[in-house]
Amino acid sequence: MMYHMNQAVNCTTKLTQSNQNRQSNQQQQQLLLLLQLQQQFNKPKNEHQKKTALVFGISGDQGQFVTRGLLDSQSYDTVYGVTHAVTAHVMDVMARRLDVKVVRGDHVDDDGGERSRHPDKLVLLQAELSDPSSVRNVLETTRATDVFLVTATDIPPTESADASLHDSEEREYETIRMFFDVLVSVHREEWEGRRDDRLERHVVFSTLENVRGLVEWLEARRRTGLRSEYRQDGSIDDDVLLNIKPLDDGGIVPHYTGKGRGGEYALSLIHGLPSPWEETTDPASSSPFHANKKATPSIIPGLSVTLITLPFLHSNFTAGATPLPVTTASSPSSGRGPAQWSISACLGDPSHPMDMLSVSDLQYIVPVVFRHPQKYQGRNIRLSAEKITMDEVAYQFADLFGKDVIYSPLTVEEMSSLEVPGAPAFAQMCQFLASSYAHGGDVEETAEIIKEFGGRGPQTFQDWLLTHSDEEAFERVGLTVDATPIQCVAVFNATYMQGKSVIKGLLADSRKKYSVRACICTDHQCRDNQQERLEAEAQGLIALDPERVTVHFANLDDVDSCTEVVKGVDGVFAVTDFYSRQLFEQLEPCRGPERGEQEEKRARNVIDACAAAGTVRHVVLSTLESVEDVDKELKDADGWVVLDKGGGDNVTESGRAIFDGKTRMAAYARTKNLSVTYVLMPVYSESFFRALAMKIRNDIILEEQNDGESSSDEDGEKVVCMTVDELGPAVANIMDSYEVFAGHEIALMTDVLSLREASGIIKEVFFMTKSATVTVLGSSLEPCVTVNDTSTWTATTEEEPNMEYKLDTFAKDLGSMFRFMNKSEAVKRRQAVARTMELVPDIRTFRQWLEDNRDNVEFREMLGIR
Repeated sequence: MMYHMNQAVNCTTKLTQSNQNRQSNQQQQQLLLLLQLQQQFNKPKNEHQKKTALVFGISGDQGQFVTRGLLDSQSYDTVYGVTHAVTAHVMDVMARRLDVKVVRGDHVDDDGGERSRHPDKLVLLQAELSDPSSVRNVLETTRATDVFLVTATDIPPTESADASLHDSEEREYETIRMFFDVLVSVHREEWEGRRDDRLERHVVFSTLENVRGLVEWLEARRRTGLRSEYRQDGSIDDDVLLNIKPLDDGGIVPHYTGKGRGGEYALSLIHGLPSPWEETTDPASSSPFHANKKATPSIIPGLSVTLITLPFLHSNFTAGATPLPVTTASSPSSGRGPAQWSISACLGDPSHPMDMLSVSDLQYIVPVVFRHPQKYQGRNIRLSAEKITMDEVAYQFADLFGKDVIYSPLTVEEMSSLEVPGAPAFAQMCQFLASSYAHGGDVEETAEIIKEFGGRGPQTFQDWLLTHSDEEAFERVGLTVDATPIQCVAVFNATYMQGKSVIKGLLADSRKKYSVRACICTDHQCRDNQQERLEAEAQGLIALDPERVTVHFANLDDVDSCTEVVKGVDGVFAVTDFYSRQLFEQLEPCRGPERGEQEEKRARNVIDACAAAGTVRHVVLSTLESVEDVDKELKDADGWVVLDKGGGDNVTESGRAIFDGKTRMAAYARTKNLSVTYVLMPVYSESFFRALAMKIRNDIILEEQNDGESSSDEDGEKVVCMTVDELGPAVANIMDSYEVFAGHEIALMTDVLSLREASGIIKEVFFMTKSATVTVLGSSLEPCVTVNDTSTWTATTEEEPNMEYKLDTFAKDLGSMFRFMNKSEAVKRRQAVARTMELVPDIRTFRQWLEDNRDNVEFREMLGIR
């Protein structure tokens, strides 16, 4: 009995303990639940429970960047990567590229068993995407909740010798279609009872446009009299796409179309969305693409898909779109590299904006899409980091590498004939990219998605290029090769104002000791008649620096004579003079067009000599704007050209010839294997001052005679100007960094002044009221007090002081031309492209230059100041 009592007590004690334990466990469970709820409440909204990710196509850039992003998100128990072969080499490459431990998934359970978790590793699986059973096996064994799919087009076809590009498109499309069919089958089987636990799956498919479907849709609309109006700027460019002709096998951009058709099939199968190419007679409801900014629910429970349509990728510039050297040196021993690099493709207008994206941004985009399946399901997200023109791309290359890089548009036929596998298909692709339909990317949404992942925006092309500047592709074409410095410079027309300024600028450059070959341009007859003058000019040039300056004589009408001057030099400054003594002696002064043609001929001889020398690394060519281009701008409402070929009231015939001849020189230089910078000079401040000096003297007298009222009626048209002294330092800086400026037009200027403004500045500087009294042609005025040292300046146009016609007409010709150019956008373009401050940091304005010279005797004599 005691035993039973003890047993009862023990039972009671155990029951009590059990109840206490149960209560304790309940309390612990409640506490744990509270903690879990608190953790859930405090958990960031974008943090999800651990899932399993599966990446098809991990061997390519897209797959690898997506995998990197999935691993970095720390949202997955395991990330699987699928490739067609798992070898030790492949695993090593993946480990290095992704900076992660890679394990081999050799033990995929065919019976559907659970795999062990590897949260900090990448598990590589071997499977064939084109094999339905292989795809099924991977889907069933990994039980991945988030699946990324990217496919590759077989270009050129390798399936068989008879395979075509169209066959490659069909195979890719069938592979994509089969994948989604298998996926739906596996998912439905799980949800219908093959597994107790149901998975919710989301697929992100990287796709491109169905260009063939688009072209056929536009053709059908054209037959019914409809045209689309979906270009973002409101214009229509259906014809751009309608001009895409099918390949011989009937294909149209097969590497785009196969993916595009596959994406359309996925949206139709899983979300019930119709094909975007279904015929409709309602222009308002027809659209070339799914404008599905809102999510579309799936028609298959627990399964959804999002398409991401990629634009032109930055990485293409390390492959088919790499800038290539246009020409190379004819002689290996010359030491000359390519003069120019060109991005050659039939991408159309260089100013047409294109959508672009860095493939690396997929590591941020895809994890965010997986994070919000309800938000993005049934969507086709058109990605774009920025809209950038090919001209801007070329400029970024040139700016970074310091090379002359241009975009050179090709015709479709030219690109199709390139010796590149699949060239005709890539030509079709470029045709499509040249249309507005290819550039409907959503820059704002792309930035929003990327910022959610890491807080930064998309990578621009400029940033991408900077971080990929050491790519082997750029090194292979010579973009990364440092330029050989220029040591010896030939200066043509060295006695002219521009030539003298350049020589002084080169000699004053403290970074290097240039040797200068000063060329005095003359012919034998002139040398015989002007021997004493020419010798004096030569000695004046040598006196600038006897150790570094040598003088050569050349006849610009003789190309062989020019060749002798440039033989052995590596830099050339070339300027020709419309008002040269020789042209005045050969032609009547009034025959401006003929002088312009002769000036152009001489410039061609200099350019030909530089191209033939084999040693010239860079040429700086002094030129001017194109009057012909301005003519096209200046048309009245009736379409009449304001300035006709014969001159007229707006501009002198000689003035037009000055500009036209120099423009044709620049165009000719662009046809040669030469690295050239084109410097556009304004009206010299020196010439501006001389033209205004007499006018100011007369105005001062008239003002006193008319009680301070001048009879002059100066207009307000403006003239761009700069002292020619600043050209020398600018050219020295160009020669020092010639590859940075190669191919550029650099318009130099310091001021944009009207005649009235310039006259006012001159009067303020030279006729300020002070204590002493002077006489100006009978007028009693008080001079300014000068405190600066002065430099001498010969008040001529181009060192020909005894030519009365030249002095009387030079300022008139150029002044009328620049005032005429001001009627167009020419002056604005000068102000927009001017890099004067970059080339000459301590540049002087018109006022500063006058102040530096207000004690100059010649200046004061021209103003009549005693």
